[in-house]
Amino acid sequence: MKNENGSGSVYKLSGKRRKCWVARVTVGFVDGKQKRKIIGTYETRKEAQTELLGYLNNPTLYSGKTFKDVKDLWYQGYCKSVTKITLINTNNQLKKLEVFNDVKIKDLKLYTLQKFFDSLNSAYGSKLVLKSTLNLIFEFALKNEFIETNRVKFIDLGKNEKVVERKIFTADEIKILFDNLGSNNRYIKKMTYATLILIYTGLRISEFMNLKTKDIDLERNVLSIVESKTSAGVRKIPISEKVIHLFRDNIDYSKEYFLFNKQGGHYNYANFFQQFKTMLNLLNVEEHTIHDTRHTFATLLNNANANSTSIIKLIGHTDFKTTEEIYTHKDIEELRKAVNLLN
Repeated sequence: MKNENGSGSVYKLSGKRRKCWVARVTVGFVDGKQKRKIIGTYETRKEAQTELLGYLNNPTLYSGKTFKDVKDLWYQGYCKSVTKITLINTNNQLKKLEVFNDVKIKDLKLYTLQKFFDSLNSAYGSKLVLKSTLNLIFEFALKNEFIETNRVKFIDLGKNEKVVERKIFTADEIKILFDNLGSNNRYIKKMTYATLILIYTGLRISEFMNLKTKDIDLERNVLSIVESKTSAGVRKIPISEKVIHLFRDNIDYSKEYFLFNKQGGHYNYANFFQQFKTMLNLLNVEEHTIHDTRHTFATLLNNANANSTSIIKLIGHTDFKTTEEIYTHKDIEELRKAVNLLN
């Protein structure tokens, strides 16, 4: 049956072809002659007719825009509405999605997307962040009628099983941190000295963010951890010679906390976490958790043959109960010898 004039046409190609049916439309005239556009080729006449009808109802859907085309259109507006740090993190996610760049976005089926996420060797949280970024692009595509449905919403990430692989910072990675202490990038500059302090003190991130300037004794080079997570009470940590200058160069006695935000107040963990991740990425350092710094501290002490009692005291585990009164001058000096074994 012939279609009405102006409604496109469906015809069959000659020869043996799996997709022998063609759907095409007229998109204009050049010198009085029709300029046609082929929508696609199909296995059956019915399929071709259905696609033709779909195109006539929504030409934008059949514009042939690839995932990259739509992503770039979305990005133009998105990059103007977020902070620099958020944009850096988003760009990291977009790199992972480049595998879809040349695929027409309307042809990205749920099966393909699900298979991609199933193949990722990433933690649940990392997959969730990537899915959220992909969802923003597909929501934009849906709003602008490049797709008919947002299939990203149906992607199953599986169970949120918390599996944390602890990885210590290598000697090369620690060197990279030291080499970038003078960086012009304020995120790198702040996060490198903060990360090095965590590595060479073994502080928990909560202890570090709650560390007050009054609890840093730069005459005796000792930290007093008075808000420890454990029931061990006050914990004394001698400051390693490797990082004492980081305390001296960055302490501001007019502030309550050693690590402070732009307003001079308590640092937010979410901001620290994001900037820590960004710093590692910008320096091309392997992905780490913040808690890896504590494991690095313990491993470095162990590798330097520090005695086990000193390691337990410095880490502040609950199986070694102590109070401030137990720390004699001799105890502190023994701990100082341990931390100064670190390379």
